[in-house]
Amino acid sequence: MDVNNNMIKTLARWCLVLQAIMISSNTVALKEPDYVNMNITIRNAMTGLIRPEIVYRCQSKRKDYGWHRSTKPGMQFTFPIILIKGESKIPAIHICNVRSVLGTATLVIENTYLDAEMCPRSSCAHEVTPKGIVFRGLEWDFKTVFPKLKPAEYLELPWTPWPNRT
Repeated sequence: MDVNNNMIKTLARWCLVLQAIMISSNTVALKEPDYVNMNITIRNAMTGLIRPEIVYRCQSKRKDYGWHRSTKPGMQFTFPIILIKGESKIPAIHICNVRSVLGTATLVIENTYLDAEMCPRSSCAHEVTPKGIVFRGLEWDFKTVFPKLKPAEYLELPWTPWPNRT
C-alpha cells in the first residue's frame, strides 16, 4: 500500500512539473520577437538627362553596403536593416553618399522601430531626382483628432554642385 501511495505521489509530482514546463514553453513561443526587419530603398528617378546614372554608397555604424551604380531611371537598391522593438527612441543611422552628373549629396537616414511600422515592405523610398533626393512614403497626420498615416512626398536634400575646374 505504501509503495503504491509513493508511486502515485511521485507520478503526480512529475505531471505537475511537466505541466509547468509546457506552460512556460508556450508563453515563450507566443512572445513577439524583440526586433523588426525594415528595408531602406534608394531609387533612380533621374529622368530627362543625357546621363541619368547615379552612384551611391550607404553605411551604418556596423555595416558598409558598398558602392552601387544605377544606370537607368527606375532601377533601385534595397538593403535590409534590423531594428530593436524596445528602443523606439534610438534610431538606426545610415549615411548614404550619392553622386551624379549634377553633383553630390550626403543623405543621413534615421530609422526607428516606429518608422518600420509606417513603411512595411519597402513602401517608403528615397528617390534620386534632378532636383535632389526626394522622400516618398507615409507619415503621421496629426491635424485630425485621430492620427492616421497619409502619403508624403518632399525634397529631403538638394544637390551640392561639383566644384568648377579651370
